[in-house]
Amino acid sequence: MSDLARRLASSTALLALAATGLAAGEPSAPPRVSATLAASAGYDDNVFLAGSGAHGERASAFAGATVTLAAKPAAGVALGYTLLGTRYQDESTEDNVKQTLSAGWTGKTDAFSWNAATEFAFVDGDDRGVDYGSGVGSAFSTAAPRERRDQWQNKTDLALRRDLGAGFVRAVGKLQYWDMRTARVGASNYVDRHDIQGGADLGRALAKGGPEAYLGYRRGYQFQDNDHAPAVPANASNHYDRYLAGFEGSPLKTLKVNGQLGWEKHAYNADYAGRDTEEGLFVDATLVWSVSPADEVQLKTGRVRTFSTTGKNSVVSTTHQLAWKHVFNPRWSATLAGRVSEIEYAPFRRDDLDYAASASVAWNAAKNLVCTFAVSQDWGRNHLNGLTGAAETAREFDRALVSVAAAWKF
Repeated sequence: MSDLARRLASSTALLALAATGLAAGEPSAPPRVSATLAASAGYDDNVFLAGSGAHGERASAFAGATVTLAAKPAAGVALGYTLLGTRYQDESTEDNVKQTLSAGWTGKTDAFSWNAATEFAFVDGDDRGVDYGSGVGSAFSTAAPRERRDQWQNKTDLALRRDLGAGFVRAVGKLQYWDMRTARVGASNYVDRHDIQGGADLGRALAKGGPEAYLGYRRGYQFQDNDHAPAVPANASNHYDRYLAGFEGSPLKTLKVNGQLGWEKHAYNADYAGRDTEEGLFVDATLVWSVSPADEVQLKTGRVRTFSTTGKNSVVSTTHQLAWKHVFNPRWSATLAGRVSEIEYAPFRRDDLDYAASASVAWNAAKNLVCTFAVSQDWGRNHLNGLTGAAETAREFDRALVSVAAAWKF
């Protein structure tokens, strides 16, 4: 384990202990602990999301088992632990065990309120990357096996708010971290990376007890390690500034909105293969519309400049997703969803796209038993400017996945 991984593990435990200790004196209900056992099985007809090459269209059945523990030891404090093991019948390199430890703390006193949440994950999987071969495997292809390989991850969000009459000021911080304990193989560069940012928001309520609008600023740093391949000079590490306007709350009784829209500018190191600066639109928004007591529609859209999944480039990631959930009765519900995702590379003129559709049916078989059947289909497409034929289609793929699962909560 690296020193930073140890520090992140310690910070997770310390946050949980601090939350428990600080909230110990607050009035609260008796500690609540719950556990969930789940089992799943399915078939993936394209495990590596590749349409050609040695890993193209390789299919496998898979099975998984999950244990989840959740506790609320004090008011505003939530602790969680999840153990997920997955085995692929015909692709043993993709077998993995993922453990996740989470802690959260929310509270309020006088004019101050706060929210702290952290999630620390360890994936015990293969320690070698996937060699797709030259020009094969898109950003979406390489992301899938990356999540199944040896690594440490941490996601932390912090917010401290002070109310000022009808307005408020809020300090925020965020960390995303990957320690990729995976050897580089072929063109897949499993390098360490992190994104850390901090900033402040200034806003006010648009009506008493109603939705809130705010203006904000973020200063951040994205680090992306190199992989000792000097023949390809690229170091996408950068500092960035983000200016945004945000909105959160319910402008209508049936509509919930939480979104940010702004502009960001990234300044790169001198050895980056692209331009010294890259800038563009930033979007992160979710809308939930309760059409009726039985129907809910959710729209999510986002656009952000970040680092690539396994390579060394800066990319613009854009995703639009629309989902509809219908509740037939207390026992049966169904969800339909569609998603369009795009990865635009810099400095290379390359766009990877993924069109996806999914459907699932949930059956509340008993008070604490939920069974789910799900199907999904992905169509990966690519646009290499000025190139056609094999150079373009080598990065394209189709993938169908079907699964069944049962979860028992006690």
